[in-house]
Amino acid sequence: MNRSNARVLIFTSIGHFLNDGTLLLFSLLIVYYSEFYHVNLTFLGLIAVVYGIISGIISPVISGFADKRDFDVPLMTLGLLLAGISVFLFGLAFLLTSYIYIIIGIAAVLLGFAQSFYHPLGSSILSYTFGKNSPTALGVNGSLGSLGRSVTPMVITALILAIGESTGMFIVALYMVVGALVVYFGLSSFKRGNYEKTQNQKKGEKEKLDPKYVKFLFAFGTIVFIRSMFMSGTTTFLGEYVYKVYDSKTLVGVFLTVAFLGAIIGQPFFGYLTTKKGGRFTVFFTTIASIVVFFLFLLWNNFAFSVSMYLIETFFAMSGFPVLLGYLTQIFPSKYIATASSYIWGLSNIIGGATGVGVITLLLGVGINIYLSFWIMLIFGIISALMLPLIPQKVEE
Repeated sequence: MNRSNARVLIFTSIGHFLNDGTLLLFSLLIVYYSEFYHVNLTFLGLIAVVYGIISGIISPVISGFADKRDFDVPLMTLGLLLAGISVFLFGLAFLLTSYIYIIIGIAAVLLGFAQSFYHPLGSSILSYTFGKNSPTALGVNGSLGSLGRSVTPMVITALILAIGESTGMFIVALYMVVGALVVYFGLSSFKRGNYEKTQNQKKGEKEKLDPKYVKFLFAFGTIVFIRSMFMSGTTTFLGEYVYKVYDSKTLVGVFLTVAFLGAIIGQPFFGYLTTKKGGRFTVFFTTIASIVVFFLFLLWNNFAFSVSMYLIETFFAMSGFPVLLGYLTQIFPSKYIATASSYIWGLSNIIGGATGVGVITLLLGVGINIYLSFWIMLIFGIISALMLPLIPQKVEE
C-alpha cells in the first residue's frame, strides 16, 4: 500500500469511527428518556423510524450530488458535523425537559440527515483508491466504524454517570465536531478526477446507472431490506431489551460496548473473505449465521451468555459495510459505486431498518412485550435467508 492510499484509509476510517459512534446512540438514549424522563416509548420508536426513513431517502440524493460535483470529502465532513450537532441537541433535551419531545424530534431528524452521508461516500472513495482490493480496505475501514459503534455507548454512559446527561453529551458533540475537521483536512487532496478511471468523464456529468444492473439491484436490495428489518429493528431496541431483562442502565452501556466488539474483528475478516471468496458467498454465510446465533441469544437470559452470544452475533451481522458494499464493487464499475451503494445502503439497508423499528414500535404499542417482539423479528431474518438464492449469479450483459 502506498503512502497516499494509506492516508485515505486512515482518515476515512477516522470518519467511520465518528459516524458509527452515533449508530447506537438512540438505542442507549431510549433507556434514559423512557425509564428516567418518562418519554413515551411508542413516540421514541416512531422517532427512530422517522430518522431512519430520512437517512434512507436522502442518501441517494447525497450520492447523486457527489457523483455530479466530485464533492465526496466536503459532503462527508458535513454529515459528521450534523451528527455532532444532533448529539448536542440530544443532550440539550435532558436540560430543557419542558421541551423534551420537541428537541428529541429535531435532534432525530438531524441525525437522519447526518447518517445519510458517510457509507456511500466512504465506499466510493475507497473504491476509487483501492480498486479490486476495495472489499479488504472496506473491511479495515469498517473495523474502525465498529470500534466507534462499540466504544461510544460506554463512553457516553461513563460521562453521564460522572458529569451528568447534558454535559456528557455536550463533550461528545464537541469531539465529533473536532473529529470532522480532522477528517476534512486529512482527505482534502482526494478528488475522483485524480484517478485514471474518471479521466474520460466530463466534468459535472452525472453517471446514470446502466439498465442491465437494475435487476440485480432490485433482487439484492429486496433481500437486504428484509434482512435489515430484522437486524436494525432489534438493534435499535437492544438497550431497552437488556434493561428490561437485567434492570440496570449501567449494564446496558456495558452490554452495548462489549457485545459490539465482535464487529471490530468481523469487518476486516469478512472484507477479506469477500475479496477471496466473492460477495455472494459472504452474504449467504453472514446472513444465515447471524440468524442462528440470534436464535441462541433469545433462548437464555443470563448476562454472560447473552453478551457472549451477541458478541458472536455482531461478528457476523455487523459486517454489512465491507460485505454488502464490497460485493457491489465486484459487480459495478467505479463510476456507479456511489449510486449503487446509496440504493443498497440507503434505500434498502437503512429504510429496511426503519421499517423493522416501525414493526417493533407497533408491536409494543399494541401491548406485545419486547421479548416476544424480538422473536417475531427473527421471522424476518429467516425470510431474508430463504430469499438469498434469488440474488443473480452475475449481471447479464
